[in-house]
Amino acid sequence: MLIDNLNLNLLRIFESVYRLESMTRAAEELHMTQSGVSQNIKSLEDILGIQLFDRVKQRPIPTAKARVLFQQCSPWLREVEKTLIEVTDKTHVIRGEVRLGLPIEFGNNVVLKRLASWSERYPEISFRFRYDLAPRMNEDLLRGELDFAIVDDFSFDGHLSVQQVATETLALCLSEGYLKKHKMPDWSALSRKKLDKKFFESLRYLDYTEETPILQSWFQHHYQFTQFKPKLVASLMDVQGIARMIIADMGAGVLPLHVVRRLTTQEFKVHYFEGSGVPLLNRLNIVKLKNRTLSPAAQATHDFLVEGLALREKEQGLTLQADSSLEK
Repeated sequence: MLIDNLNLNLLRIFESVYRLESMTRAAEELHMTQSGVSQNIKSLEDILGIQLFDRVKQRPIPTAKARVLFQQCSPWLREVEKTLIEVTDKTHVIRGEVRLGLPIEFGNNVVLKRLASWSERYPEISFRFRYDLAPRMNEDLLRGELDFAIVDDFSFDGHLSVQQVATETLALCLSEGYLKKHKMPDWSALSRKKLDKKFFESLRYLDYTEETPILQSWFQHHYQFTQFKPKLVASLMDVQGIARMIIADMGAGVLPLHVVRRLTTQEFKVHYFEGSGVPLLNRLNIVKLKNRTLSPAAQATHDFLVEGLALREKEQGLTLQADSSLEK
């Protein structure tokens, strides 16, 4: 049989190179040298009598036969590993690098805290984080530069799988100092008035990009404003940056409601508009390529976060029914 001439480790190396699309990254995952990985791939090709990868600009591009081999051997290797663990009663050691995309606020305040305990449990997992907005994460995932990402709602490419894991209520807010600076009524008087498009267009605004998508969504959701043109004074992708500019009286902006509440507990005089009374929710999703097989480290981390964030969502009661009863 052909398998009699085959070292199982050759298939393990092949699977890693194919999945990571890089001999360098495979060498890091397998704790080998790049030349060692390359030599083993050449040995496998010689034994099978086929070419598995075309070398294009120093990148291994899988051939059609490599795709067939990967589809068969990848799940088989996972099952073999699982069986070996079961029959030997040995604890599974997960190691390797996980490349993860995160939004800054939710990533720093929620995800990183959970990954700290995960890292203690599996110290041989290392992480490479990338902070960015959903459109650029979308492209990074399609290029294979990230294993998976946690991102806000976005019109994701059809090749990506999207699983909702959390929600945030988005609130339009401004500071008491902004009202005084622009000689507007105080908040108690303002909150009793019926606010119209003319009033909102008189304000200065902060948003996460120059196209003001979050502001547009908020006004469309609460007031059905069309062709709303906010006076944008600054844009930056960081929630904390927007929060700092709001408390510095620079303008109004949209923040997650839990951030607004945190500011008020710190004695900053920040108010948010009730709008229609039905909250605008920002849905946070775990996103990855549909047909991509993650490394054991990436898959285990992915599953840990899905389970942990689902539990957090349940504990905090961040559902549409709960949010609709929030008081100002």
